[in-house]
Amino acid sequence: MGFLHKTLLKSTVIILLIIFSSAACPVHGDEPDRDLGKLLEPFLPENTEWALTVIDLETGKQVLESGNSLQERLVPASLMKLLITGAVLDYAEQGGTVRKVVTVRRAVTVKGKKRRKSRKKTYKLTRHSVEIRDKRELFDILHDMNVHSRNVTAQNLANCLGERRFGSPGTRAKGNRAVDSFLNSLDLPSGEAIIADGCGLTRENRITTRFIAHYLYQISKKPWFESFRETLPRPGLEGTVKKIGYTDERFRVKTGRLNDVFALAGYGVNAAGRALSFAFIVNSKNGRVSDSKHSRGELLRLLAEGTPPQTGVVWQ
Repeated sequence: MGFLHKTLLKSTVIILLIIFSSAACPVHGDEPDRDLGKLLEPFLPENTEWALTVIDLETGKQVLESGNSLQERLVPASLMKLLITGAVLDYAEQGGTVRKVVTVRRAVTVKGKKRRKSRKKTYKLTRHSVEIRDKRELFDILHDMNVHSRNVTAQNLANCLGERRFGSPGTRAKGNRAVDSFLNSLDLPSGEAIIADGCGLTRENRITTRFIAHYLYQISKKPWFESFRETLPRPGLEGTVKKIGYTDERFRVKTGRLNDVFALAGYGVNAAGRALSFAFIVNSKNGRVSDSKHSRGELLRLLAEGTPPQTGVVWQ
């Protein structure tokens, strides 16, 4: 009995060690994603608040969360346009319509100076709104807004949504309420977003990267997801990300930039070929975030290839 007891005890210990070892070092197909945050750090400026969140689109599992401000609501800049795009497409899916603002250049005739009897032509810009009823036209407007980050378009669409949902006139406050209402219809982390405008110009907008990444995941389950995704520019090929430093047609991303802010969020694939959504926000305390040396191209490379960043690159 003593021998059997020792044998059973030894076997039990070995099994427990194997179990604990497996729990401590799980093997996943997305394991390469787990060190991306550390590989990204050399590319970040000093004295910054930053966070990165990555979610597997198939499982909805958060596969990476890295940074020194994971719980902080950071300034997202033009990532706000991602929220406007979703709110507009969702409203259109329900049968609603929005308006676009059209600027018309008209010739007018004015009197010349007293000594001159001649009259001359000049031009005056006038604006009026036009109903958007065609889905293709709506897509083209949203695509142009996201590819080139059109602030006026985004704010006009937000104001229009506010007017449709809460009555005329359309205002920024009503637009914010309309976007909030849309976000509240999704399964998103609570208390992690403050909506102050529709275009991202104000620093009163505050959002966590976890909120944006989960928002993009929730959008991926919508019937209009492909339209949403295709409104975003492809890195290295078009718009604000044409010169981002990395080209990959499998990615669709949106940038956000202010003097002290850089942000990037969207969809792509990791080194294992799994589809993902991600959000990355950097808020610099030193003022201007350099446009010539940044982490954005390296972030996409790390997500897609899992390779370490180029050496010798530093922030100035």
